[in-house]
Amino acid sequence: MNNYLQAIILYAIKKFQGERSIYAIYHMLQGKKSSQTIQDAHLFGLTDIFGTIPRFTRQQLNQNIEHSLKHDLINLTDKPDAYEISLQGERMLDDYFKNNPFPEYLNGWNYHNITPVFWGRLNLLIQTISHIVHNERRFYPIQRNPKIQFFVKEFLHANRQDRALIAQHLYDELVSLLENQSDMKRDIFILKLTGINRIGLTFEQIAKRKNTEEEYVRYTFLDSLHQMLAEMETGGDYPLLSSLTNDWKRSGNPHLTQSTKTTLRYIQEGKNLGEIAEIRRLKVNTIEDHLVEIVLSEKDFPISDYVTIEDEREIAEAIKELGTKKLKAIKQMVDNKQISFFQIRLVLAKIGER
Repeated sequence: MNNYLQAIILYAIKKFQGERSIYAIYHMLQGKKSSQTIQDAHLFGLTDIFGTIPRFTRQQLNQNIEHSLKHDLINLTDKPDAYEISLQGERMLDDYFKNNPFPEYLNGWNYHNITPVFWGRLNLLIQTISHIVHNERRFYPIQRNPKIQFFVKEFLHANRQDRALIAQHLYDELVSLLENQSDMKRDIFILKLTGINRIGLTFEQIAKRKNTEEEYVRYTFLDSLHQMLAEMETGGDYPLLSSLTNDWKRSGNPHLTQSTKTTLRYIQEGKNLGEIAEIRRLKVNTIEDHLVEIVLSEKDFPISDYVTIEDEREIAEAIKELGTKKLKAIKQMVDNKQISFFQIRLVLAKIGER
């Protein structure tokens, strides 16, 4: 195994089982908000890595695929640009993750949008408060994004109590969250922070200091932030830190694309898919994609208007028996030939990663 990024790509190839091309991995890591990529993330159990490398390039992907082929870690399938992990690849991947663990709390699907915002706000808030507490009013903000700067200014304006008290509360909340994390995650998080007399280190600098790989440091840092966000969602003991993400929580279902939210609104008004397509001047196929996306995000969304209970049961049995997510194979297996690919996709969406 060459590096951590290669391990992540190999992990995705293993999950796809030759049913998707390598470019599905490219879109997955970038966090592409297309119906296909969103469905793939849920159906193949890859919601963890979704959107975790927004700047991932095709060149990086192709280089890693070439290296894996050369070292017999993957085998070409009969589908174009689709590969399966080899036995040697599986063995090497397992060994690699023993020494460089896969991030335990990683949840790109849930947090890929809010993570950079949360981190930007937190880092700048800590930098600002540490300067104020030490009576240093002039400093170069570590975050250049004007939206993040505006948020921190508004935050401090709304929280007008003693700055030393805010600093103490912030410190207590962070310590409480970091206590539950591994030494490595804690160290990386602290090294990234900027304060009165220190600038946070880059991933490259931390990797050198820790004698490890840059990509491993990056994923471990993401794991740390995702663990924090998850604990802040479930526990109510972090009022200051939670207030850094309140606007995100209020935005309804943050996973649905804007177009899908519009379709959902029409469905809730009682319109059928054909009517919605006509109103929105979109193809019925596109509206069907939206509905699959809704079912993936909201598991309790009823699909009985689109698939009968008998057909749903039959499709679910075929999926279980075949052990595949291939639509053609599932359609050939079901007895009722009237069952459509769309209905199969809906049932797959409802079953999700199970």
